[in-house]
Formats: sequence, C-alpha cells, structure tokens
Amino acid sequence: MYRILLVDDEWLELDTLEKYIPWEEMGFQVAGTAENGKEALQLLERLEGSENEEENDRKLPDVVLTDVKMPVMDGLAFSKILHDRYPDIQIVFLSGYNDFEYVRYALAVEACGYILKPLNTEELKGTMEKVREKCSRSFWEKKSQAVVTAENFRNLLGFSAGEKEVLWEDICRSCNTILHCGQENRSFYVGMITIDEYRFLSGYESNGQDILNTIDTAIRRLSNDRILPLHINDYSYLLLSGTELNRAASRLLEQQKEAARWITVCLYENRRPLEQMPVLCQEMSRFRQWHVKMYGSGHIILCDGQKEARKSQEKEKPAEYGTLIACLQNGEKEEIKKWLDNYFLEWSEREGGIGKGAFELTEKIYSSVIAVNSAVEEQMEDKAELYGLLSAAEGISLLREILEQFLEKITDILSGLSGDRRLEIVNRVRQIIEKEYSEPLTMEYLAEKVYMSPNYLRTLFKDYTGETILEYITRIRMERSVVLLKETNMRVNDISKKVGYENPSHYCAVFRKQMGVTPNQFRSKLTGKGAL
Repeated sequence: MYRILLVDDEWLELDTLEKYIPWEEMGFQVAGTAENGKEALQLLERLEGSENEEENDRKLPDVVLTDVKMPVMDGLAFSKILHDRYPDIQIVFLSGYNDFEYVRYALAVEACGYILKPLNTEELKGTMEKVREKCSRSFWEKKSQAVVTAENFRNLLGFSAGEKEVLWEDICRSCNTILHCGQENRSFYVGMITIDEYRFLSGYESNGQDILNTIDTAIRRLSNDRILPLHINDYSYLLLSGTELNRAASRLLEQQKEAARWITVCLYENRRPLEQMPVLCQEMSRFRQWHVKMYGSGHIILCDGQKEARKSQEKEKPAEYGTLIACLQNGEKEEIKKWLDNYFLEWSEREGGIGKGAFELTEKIYSSVIAVNSAVEEQMEDKAELYGLLSAAEGISLLREILEQFLEKITDILSGLSGDRRLEIVNRVRQIIEKEYSEPLTMEYLAEKVYMSPNYLRTLFKDYTGETILEYITRIRMERSVVLLKETNMRVNDISKKVGYENPSHYCAVFRKQMGVTPNQFRSKLTGKGAL
C-alpha cells in the first residue's frame, strides 16, 4: 500500500479528503495532512529524520496530492521544491482553476495528474490508479537498476578506472540516476556495512538466520534515505549517496537494537571519485577487519586518515594461568572476566593474535582441568563443538564471550561437586611433597602442578595446615632423615642428598634447628657411636 500526503488550505476540504475518500480501496494510506506548502515541507523533513520504528519502513510518502492556490506557500512553489528535493515522490495537483498555465507547470514538475474541483470520486479513482501504476513501475525500475548496478560493481571491483573506463562511466550514470544526482557528477559519499561474525550467525547462533534477515531488510531500507546499498557478497554492502552517510548510519545502529551488535559501518566523511571504489573497498575491508578483531562489532569507523594503530593499554600484571585455575575452583566469575580481559590484551600483541590465544587457552583448560576430572568431563559438551564455535568467531568480543561462557560452565560444575576442592588441592600438594621431597622443590613448581598461582597456593596451604609450604617440606625431610639415621648406616653426606639437600652443611644446620642436635649427635644417642 502506497502512502499519500494531502495538502489543502481549506479545512473542510482537507477533512473530507482525509476521512471520507476511500483511500485504502484505491491502495493508499494517508501519511499526513498539511494546510500549505511550507507546512507540508516541514512535515516531510520530520518524516525523513524520524527514528520511529513504525514509520521507518516507508518514512516519506509516495504521493503528494496538493491544492494549487494556498497561502504562505502555494502548490506551484511547493511542487518545485518537492520535485527538486524528493524526486521519487509523485505529485498530483488539485485545483478549481482550469488554466493552461497550471497544466503547463504540472508537466514541468512531471506531475502524475491534475484534478479539478469540485472533486469527482470516479475521476479521482481513475487518476490514482494511474498514479499507483507509476509508483509501482518506478519502484521496480529503480530496484532492477540497482540490482544491475550492484552486479556490475562486483564484476569491476578488481579493476581500476583505466582498465574498464567505459563500464565505470555506465555505472556512474546509473548511480546518478538512482540517487538523483546530476549526470555530470563523478563523486559520492562512500561507506560499507558488514555483517560481522557471519559464519557464527549462519552456522551456530540459534536465531542467526532471523538476525541476518533483519539486518538485510534494514540495510535495504536505506534506499528510502536516498542511499544506494549494493550487495557485494553474503556479509557486506557498499553504500553510495549524494549526501553524508553519518546520520543514516547512526540511526541504523540505534534502531536495530539487538541486531546492531553484529554490524560494523565504515564511512568516508568526504566525497570520493567513483573510480576509486576498488581501492576504497579494500581499504574499508582492512580497517573493518582490524577494528572488529580488536574492539568487536556495533561501531561506526571513520576511514578518513584512519591508521591501524592501537593505543597502548597498561596491564596491571601478566595473566597467570594459575590465577585463572584458582578463580575457577573458587567460583570467582567476576575475577574470571578480569583475567580474560588481561589475557586477550596480551595476545593482541603476540604473533598469531587473539584467535591463537583462544585456542591455546581452551586446550590448556581441557588438559589440566577437564581431562583430569571425570565428573567435570561428563558434564561438558563435545570439545569439537567448542572448537567449531571458536573457529567461526572473527573478533575479540565474540571469542571472549564464547570463552567466558565456557569457563563459567566449568565454574558451575566445580561448585556442584561434593567435597572441599581447596582441601583437595592442599592434600594434592602434600602428596607431591611426600613423594618428591628428595627433589629441589620450589613454590613455582608446586603451584604449576596444581594449576594455581604461587601466591594463592602459599596462602591456601597456610590457611588449611597452619604451616607454610617450606615448613611442611622441611618437616617431611627431617622425618625421613630421622628414619634413615635410625635404620641405615648411610653417611650423613649421603642422607643429606637423599632428603633433598645438596649442601650437607645446610642440611646439618636445618637438622640442628629442628631437632636441637646435629645428625651425628642424634645417631650417637641412638647407637652410642657416631658416623661420618
């Protein structure tokens, strides 16, 4: 159904036109009324800039039915401005003046019809039938021309103007016709809209196809703003316009709400020659790919003077893997989010980038947390499914979201397991010490064994045992050395190495501090003789 704007200075006439003419039967819907040309132009400006979703489908009317003789701004002056400013709107004159000059003027502004007062309903129906046919023909001609232009663009994006000069000229003429620019025009405002994370949306998101359809429809509606959206491939559209694109792009993101998070818009603020399109498209694609990778979607990128340089961000400290494991075990979801922020910041500066970092982290989590805990492994999805999601993701925001959900699920599973996980960790450290006391144990080594930061493990162990890890190691070593002193004839130097001390003097000093006597004195008390 087409929309019609009614303009007449006579209140009764306007009321009759709006309420008592069967517009819907003729295929029209009244978009509004105005009492003179100036008021009508103001109404059109409001409709054009409207952000109301209900009006967004077809903001401007398709037809204006206007009286000729009106105060403030008459129908002739109004129609001239209307034709210049909104050339796609069809004009029908309504007048009580059967004057050739009015008819001649109607032809000059390409009016669809000229109806005399008093209004004859049958005459009106006949005229509006012709108007509807012209609207339909104009719509399909414009759509067909846009499709052909888009196809030509796709075929020419790999060539410069010098290589295909004649075809570029044809495209330029088509764009000028569609956008109502002068045929001598050779430059346009240029932009590109991309549907980011297209692989993820089309292959993994449950309502992905609905989102894609919503975005596609919204982009095509930009033609109502005198913007030509050219469908270049599955996920990108080139935008050409005779006017600046910033406002329309901002409105698109604001109105799409949930869908906007999957859209990135690249714009040039200044006009660019049409023959530069191959270079500009490559440039916009490069800027967009870098920006989405680093900052995610849902943004407008101004490409004039754009440099692929990222502002340095300060990190408090490296994202230690042990810290993440501790957060998982303690159910600290907010700390996990902070850890991921730091982790991705580090990987953005490394060779291989964020995607490689996401896979490395996932592999470590599977090997150190899931694979060693059957209760966790049973409740997790197939590893291949997670890898598929990560492979489909393009930018940091989606990768981070996938990993955050993955880690939160592990946290929830661990929280639901019976027993005190922290006590289990402490007992695991005890077991390692009791088994490997003869080795040069370090805090870093023990923390790595239980996937925890050294500082956190140090605090946890003290809280649960009442002694530090060093004190516990020393106590175990002394207990073992006492057994060796009692039950063997090993030399003190050999016992020192057996219990983890390379330096016998250091061993003797520690033994004396713990036992109050030297190892030799201890053995002498037991056997009545010393040992070297």
